[in-house]
Formats: sequence, C-alpha cells, structure tokens
Amino acid sequence: MKYFLAFAAILAMLCAAAAPGDEPSLFAEGIVSTADDESGFALTSDGKTAFFGKVSPTTAGDPMRVICVTRRDETGRWTTPEIAPFSGRYHDMGPALTPDGARLYFISDRPNGDPQKHDLNIWYVDRIASGWSEPAALGAPVNSPAREYGVSVAANGTLYFASNRAGGKGSFDIYRCKLENGEYKTVENLGETVNTKGAELHPAISPDESILVFTALGRDDEIVGVHKAYARGDLYVSFRKSGSWTTARNCGAPINSGGGESWPAFSADGTGLFFTSDRGFATYRLPHRMTWPQLERGLTSTLNGMGNIYQVNAAILRGLDR
Repeated sequence: MKYFLAFAAILAMLCAAAAPGDEPSLFAEGIVSTADDESGFALTSDGKTAFFGKVSPTTAGDPMRVICVTRRDETGRWTTPEIAPFSGRYHDMGPALTPDGARLYFISDRPNGDPQKHDLNIWYVDRIASGWSEPAALGAPVNSPAREYGVSVAANGTLYFASNRAGGKGSFDIYRCKLENGEYKTVENLGETVNTKGAELHPAISPDESILVFTALGRDDEIVGVHKAYARGDLYVSFRKSGSWTTARNCGAPINSGGGESWPAFSADGTGLFFTSDRGFATYRLPHRMTWPQLERGLTSTLNGMGNIYQVNAAILRGLDR
C-alpha cells in the first residue's frame, strides 16, 4: 500500500506540474525561475525536459546568452540545470521544440558561412541516439542577410519567425514559411493585422496553427508600471480564421503586467502557454516607504525584476477571440 501511495503522490505531482492554472505562476521556482535573468522556454511533450535561456548581467554591450536544460527526476523534481550541449560559446536564445520533440530550433549569432559576421539566424539541432546533433543553420529564404529574432513551429512543420529583412512593415515583422516536400521555399509576411511600424518579435504558434502569440514593443495599449521610460513589451494574440489573421490585440492582465513580457511558447499539446516576464517587487509604485530589510529581500528574491518563466492555461486566450 505504501508503494502505491508513493506512486500516486509522484503521479499527482507530475499532473499538477503539467496543468497550468488560469493565473500565471512561476515555473520551477528556484531551479528555472530564479533571481538570475531567464528568458525563452521549451518543454518536451512528456513534460520531463525543459530548455530555457539565461542572460548574464551587463551594463554595456551585449550580455552573454546561453540555453540551459533541466530534467525532471523520478520524484517529480527538476534537476540542477546544465548548459545545453549545443550552447555555451555564442549568443544563443529562444529554444523552440517541434511538437514531436525531434528538432529544437533556436536563435544564435554563431558564424554562418562567414567567420567575421555574427548576425542573428535560426539554427537547429536534431534529436539523435546520443543526444543532439551538431547545430546547423536554416538556409534561405528563412535566414537572410538581416536578423532573425524568434522562431516557432506548428505541428505541420510551418515555421513562424521574426525578421527585420527589407520589405517589412516595420523594424521587425513576423513571417511564416510552409514546409513543402521537406523544404522551406516561400516566406510570407503575416500582414498588417499582425505587423505594424513598430517591432513584432518572438512568435509562438499553437500546434494546430490557430493561435499566434507574439511580443510587440511600444504600442499605445502597452501595460506599464511606475513609468514608461522605454518600450518594455507586451504579449499580443491573433487568431487564424479562414486562412487570415485577426487584428492582434493585447493579451491584457493577468498575462501582461507593468513589467516586460516576451518570448511566449506553447506546450506540445497547445494547452499551456509559457512566457517570460520581469514583473517584480518594484514594478508598481509602492504603497509605503520601504525598509532596508525589505529592499534586500526584494533584490535577492526571484521577483527582483529580472526575467522569469511563467506558465498559464492557454485556454485563457480564447476569451480574447472576439
């Protein structure tokens, strides 16, 4: 009986972790979401392996960005993260798994044919018997001489990505490219219902290709905290109907906050939404004078204003389809 109860407890833990609620919650606080700066997330379909980004602190230049991996052990707990075997030398970010888990895409500035050039491109690794293959870059027309910044893939293989290539609506636009006979051939701009003169980044497509969530910077309806010194970003959603995309709208609270939200991602079955947020103890104006102990606790806590990974039930998006 005691072994049955122990198994039931572990099963309950796994099920609870796999079912995000209607309010955003920190993912694996203390392991994945910490006082460090985390951004970008991908979870395997069995819920046992998670990939996420870590960003180094910096006051000048580009921070170091690496992709990390953690695994759930037999007790249901997440293990101490490691740097993913394909990351750790270049700026790598935005892990995105295919729904079947066979391939992992990511953004990297590693050289792509020109050792002197380090622009951002879409790279991938394939799952092999020994782990992951060597990274390879997608070719044209997906990658371009410009920068690609964010990638997601539907169950049918269609890629959604952001790029600041020539001919777009604004600084960065979101594009899609269908998989045709095993190749990516034609890139399509998603048009003015999604893209604006501003920046649209980090697309996340649901597995069935019916819902698109992405980051937009500086729109008039962006939710802000104490002040709006610069565009921090909110998540927006658009729905695909009869082959067209509805006018994107702000996801609103509780997904967005006065902090910055970015890097959305769907679970493999489309029921969960993961995203990055830097909401913290000082996002909004405080109701009272802060004491030194309170400040120290806030600065060293998970909610110190650095990025964390949140999860929420993706069904909450359906309420925005109107």
